[in-house]
Amino acid sequence: MDAPLAVLQWDRGALEADCERGASLQAGVEAYLGRAAFGSEGSMVIRVRLTRVEEKGLARVVARVTQETSDGPAYGEREVVGDASCASLDEPLTLVVALLVDAPAPAAEPPPAEIVVPAAEPPPPAPSDETREIETAPGLEQARARPRHVVFLASGLVAMGILPSTAGGVGLLASVKPRGFWGLGVEAGAFFPQRTDLGSGSLETSFLMLSGSICPLQGLTDRVWWSACGSFGAGRLHARSRDVLEPQTRNDWFVLPGAAVRGGWLFGSHFLVSAGLQAHFPVSPDSYVYRTTEGEKRVAFEPGGLMIAAELGLGVLFDGVAHQGSEM
Repeated sequence: MDAPLAVLQWDRGALEADCERGASLQAGVEAYLGRAAFGSEGSMVIRVRLTRVEEKGLARVVARVTQETSDGPAYGEREVVGDASCASLDEPLTLVVALLVDAPAPAAEPPPAEIVVPAAEPPPPAPSDETREIETAPGLEQARARPRHVVFLASGLVAMGILPSTAGGVGLLASVKPRGFWGLGVEAGAFFPQRTDLGSGSLETSFLMLSGSICPLQGLTDRVWWSACGSFGAGRLHARSRDVLEPQTRNDWFVLPGAAVRGGWLFGSHFLVSAGLQAHFPVSPDSYVYRTTEGEKRVAFEPGGLMIAAELGLGVLFDGVAHQGSEM
């Protein structure tokens, strides 16, 4: 005998048109059950109502699912919480609705006329395995918010303002976003040596930097990762003059506060392609002067007070989805 059909009623309320996902839910449930589960008429009505709520400054979409008989009385209600997008509800709603459709309706209570002796209300029936599975659905959905993650990036850099001309280099970044706290990171960069003509001689310069960062804005939604960070570290400018009067080699260290914004796209399970922009503010960099073979003193170059670097990188991202479901 075929299982009875249910009627699905989807109400997105005042949410955007992208939240009209009833047809997608129906297809997902029937694929999960392996049979036709919905029709225009049926002995059961599954009603899904959507709202958006603010929680600790974050917008979340909430779906309230009620299970009703065809004549109206409701006998089951569940709540599923997603992130800011309605698409985040697809998987948990499919599980919840599929289990509600497959679960039998509770037996009707006996009419009052048959009650002979008043008695204390019986304890509610122990939830079945199917009910327990439904109640865990909101917990599974919380894992989709991906509240914590670790990122490792290797990037190519192009910078201006710290060396005599535009410089290319490489950078490394390791960042961790704990749950309930700002992101924290460590990053390093190295710029390839470049040579500047000094009349009959030359000046070779290179630059290294290392800093720690804290990111008030860092997150991961679906497949998009972003961060906005402030940093504090140190830079080392290496300079060596050749074929001039009194050639010298210098290594100058200075304080290097800065800020960076980055964004990336997650492809596959863990791989990330990213782009970003950095701004650093070298504190009191010296001017570099030299003497020509005739003894004349000249400025070789003077590092700027602002260094701008653009980056393009590849990396890996590990999030906390696999462990979130076991935490209280």
